[in-house]
Amino acid sequence: MSNLLICVDCKDFPVQIPHVFYLPSSSPVVLCGSTGMLNLQRTTIFNSRQTPRLNRNQPWIRKTLEVLHHLDPRDTAVVSSLGTPAWDFLTWAAGKMGFPLILVFPAGSAQNFNVLRTKTIMDFGLDEPKVLALRPIRLGSKKPSAEDNTIRDRWVAALSRHLMPVCLRMGGNLDRLLGHDSLPKEAVVRDFQIPGEPVSPVKKPIDVGSISVPEWYQPDKYLIHWTRSCVGPYPAESRVEYFSRIMEGPEEEIDGAQTLNRILQEGVIRASTHLVRGAYPIVSFTERPPQELPRLIHWRSGLRRWTFEPFGMALSKERLSAQGARPVIYADVAKYHELTETDRPFFQVERSAGYDWTKEREWRVLGDVWLDQFSDAESLILKPIVRTPL
Repeated sequence: MSNLLICVDCKDFPVQIPHVFYLPSSSPVVLCGSTGMLNLQRTTIFNSRQTPRLNRNQPWIRKTLEVLHHLDPRDTAVVSSLGTPAWDFLTWAAGKMGFPLILVFPAGSAQNFNVLRTKTIMDFGLDEPKVLALRPIRLGSKKPSAEDNTIRDRWVAALSRHLMPVCLRMGGNLDRLLGHDSLPKEAVVRDFQIPGEPVSPVKKPIDVGSISVPEWYQPDKYLIHWTRSCVGPYPAESRVEYFSRIMEGPEEEIDGAQTLNRILQEGVIRASTHLVRGAYPIVSFTERPPQELPRLIHWRSGLRRWTFEPFGMALSKERLSAQGARPVIYADVAKYHELTETDRPFFQVERSAGYDWTKEREWRVLGDVWLDQFSDAESLILKPIVRTPL
């Protein structure tokens, strides 16, 4: 286990910070790992916020890899971070190529930072001795994540002797850092820079069609788990697995059909904490019958995906109930704080952003749902009927 080093301000830092003007004089930070990496040539690669729908042929990804191939891992440490597709990808790619990593986390607490470092190393498949983790210590109460991320980016810029922009949007946060009056011109290497592009959600058309069900199917005896496009890692998929899949797999976007195929191959519907108040790991179902799916589908621009797609699994309501499935508790946010710990995983705000969630008639199960617990009569694969061209 690596020991923690806490620096109260910049004067306590193990080495001179080359661009200390990015930081306030009182900048407490916690480090975990070998500080010897600070003696290497420190370089970062800047990419503005990118779409989370990654593809190995995206220009910024190809150019980032080109920059890494240009650098030498024997004498260069890559200063990187976490929390955005661009930072995550740089961390994974630099680690895979054998670079020592100075990994700057978003601002937060120093408590259990060595545990957080270890979890990150395992998630990204990094070489533990080559990772120096650093976290600006947040003073006072919890801040909005945007503020914590801004402090993170400033530390990345402050520590890096060379800053190499790849794909930046003019006037963005990282572009403004490079325009700082005190930053020496020779510190910025623009040899690999390409034009930045706005990140705009692509609303792909969706054709629900008709869902095929056998004559024996009784809607009131089943709950349905509809799938959707996967933006980012699948539930329980590590970052190293995710980025390896992106870089080695097919180029097409992961849609609901592929998500369903993954469920069938693994034999399990993985629980997810995403967008669940309290971060409880749950699997969601609806008790609405298949023919009512079009009433449940709407586009979520912030997530860049449809709420559901016409591919899913219908499973026995009785069997799921025996495994702890329950209808959710629809209420306003104030109600959540009145619930017991047993009930909180089943809470869902009834309305938000103009959308009425009660119409989904959602049920939840805590934890993964294994398909081998269901007989053939208790499970059914749902897919749209393929239309034959005239």
